[in-house]
Amino acid sequence: MKNELYFAFYAIKKNIQSSAELRTSFLMNIIGMAINNIAFIILWVFFVRSVGVIGGWTAVDIIGLQGFTAICYGLSFSFGAGIRKLPDYVASGAFDRFMLSPKNILMRVATSSFSASAVGDIIFGVTCLVIYGTLIHAGIPQVLLMFLLVVLTTVIFFTVTVVVYSASFLFIDAQLVVNGLFELFFTPSLFHGGAFQGAMRAFFIFIIPALLVGTLPVEIIRNMSMGKLAIVGVFTFVWLVLSIKIFNRAVRKYESSNFMTFGG
Repeated sequence: MKNELYFAFYAIKKNIQSSAELRTSFLMNIIGMAINNIAFIILWVFFVRSVGVIGGWTAVDIIGLQGFTAICYGLSFSFGAGIRKLPDYVASGAFDRFMLSPKNILMRVATSSFSASAVGDIIFGVTCLVIYGTLIHAGIPQVLLMFLLVVLTTVIFFTVTVVVYSASFLFIDAQLVVNGLFELFFTPSLFHGGAFQGAMRAFFIFIIPALLVGTLPVEIIRNMSMGKLAIVGVFTFVWLVLSIKIFNRAVRKYESSNFMTFGG
């Protein structure tokens, strides 16, 4: 396990160095994504101010929601961007190189690519959580909860993504399928938390865990809810185990795609 982690950090380091060689492009990707996120949060804040409080959620809560979601997305797709390339790896036969590697296949795939734009999400997410904590006058217990929830929700986000992109092994042209499944999970996590009530709320917690990424963390911090924290903790473990099992089973479906041809 120690060697696997060492290799992962080494791969991430090399990916960052490779991306940073074109410094202007690297910085513009980061800045561009941060600006995009700012525009999105302004839209939601004005929406909340226009319609008022919904389900106990205010404009301040939206800032916290966007902060958690952006950090989860940024951490998952900056250092583990290779997961999103899985459909291309499988379709082109490039996945062969991972099968031949003595290292953990999932870790090799995840660390095979780095996204500079996702770093902008991390910066934006951290900024949002700092603003959120300041606006709610967060005490030490709430600050510690934020750190804990960032870890738990990032694990949930990444493991659900692994499950979704494992479908790449089941379809000939999986790009559209896995992207659609991912959006089904990711999009609700960005929406107003107070809008999800009743059966819909249960569905997006227990079936598609979109609300575990941002909505529940905000409510945990706001209300210091240990019950909801327990739910997030349990589902973090469940999705971690589930993702590893599903990925390993999906890999067994892989058949090498050799595109070598002989010209006449």
